[in-house]
Amino acid sequence: MADGIRDYTLRLLSELEAREGWDVHLALRALGGGWEDPPGAPPTRAMPSSVRRADAVLLQYNPFSFGRRGFAPRLLVELTRLRLTRRRPLVAVVVHETFVDMKNWRWALMGAWQRLQLRAVRALSEVQLCATDAWLRRVGGAEVHHVPVGSNFPDRREHRDEERRRLGVSDDTLVLACFGLRDPGRMGALVMHSAEAVARAGRRVLVLNLGSGPDDEIEGPARVHTPGFLDDDSVARLLSTVDVFLAPYEDGVSTRRTTVMAALQHELAVVGTDGPFTDGILRDAGHALRLVPPERFADAVAELAASTEDRRTLGLRGRELYESHFAWPVIADRVLEILARARARS
Repeated sequence: MADGIRDYTLRLLSELEAREGWDVHLALRALGGGWEDPPGAPPTRAMPSSVRRADAVLLQYNPFSFGRRGFAPRLLVELTRLRLTRRRPLVAVVVHETFVDMKNWRWALMGAWQRLQLRAVRALSEVQLCATDAWLRRVGGAEVHHVPVGSNFPDRREHRDEERRRLGVSDDTLVLACFGLRDPGRMGALVMHSAEAVARAGRRVLVLNLGSGPDDEIEGPARVHTPGFLDDDSVARLLSTVDVFLAPYEDGVSTRRTTVMAALQHELAVVGTDGPFTDGILRDAGHALRLVPPERFADAVAELAASTEDRRTLGLRGRELYESHFAWPVIADRVLEILARARARS
């Protein structure tokens, strides 16, 4: 089962473990209660001693990770107990999701308790780290910091030619890619409109629909290939074949999208939507990725399809943006800096 937050945690953990003088431990909490310590062991009710004795605890927060429908009172109990321990470790919360929007009465009910729960989590922690600027505004407070996500995949740019041959992709075929063509929150129709616009211009088009989904292939003006669930290395190798990466999110491309970070990591030309959740750091990086309103999306893809040089330039600048802001060493430095300052104050 795909779990982006777990992958994020493991990547950050690996970066911290590589640093001299740091003793880092992973503790996994099972949905609905119980801890897996070590990971994979049968869940136990007791909080692991490694958590209670730590200097700092970094909690990866998504309400749905700790309780059904995002209702997690036991998490609040455990945070309270942690604050009452003699060592009292510094508690920092990484906010990956806040609460659901009130789209209907069910979501309104869930959103109400999730809002109250987020306030409680904030009160029981010294520092909050948010993956996007939009969450900063929702969480609020003086000790809230923006820390973007990175790529959850290895860098496999060197496999481009090999993988294109394996896929049977000719030199005159333009490879487009997206994650989750039919997933909620993504405007899949824009992907197909873009592919069809490129095909009408006389180019062969292959759309790689990455992520979970049935392992199938659809023929049409643009061929769509859905390989199904793959391991990290296989996904990264497929990313290396791509000419233009498509990120048509309803709420806009933001710095909490690990898939966009993976595209920048792999030096791909990126076209995404500019929406209410789009971060300033991405909106100001027009030299590194193309962010457009939905009605301009297909045109932006077609323009890049027509120019190999524009794609190459955009990809190189996107990689530079990734190395400056979204590579794991940069993210780890930012996290450690925030924790050190908070620890000194406490």
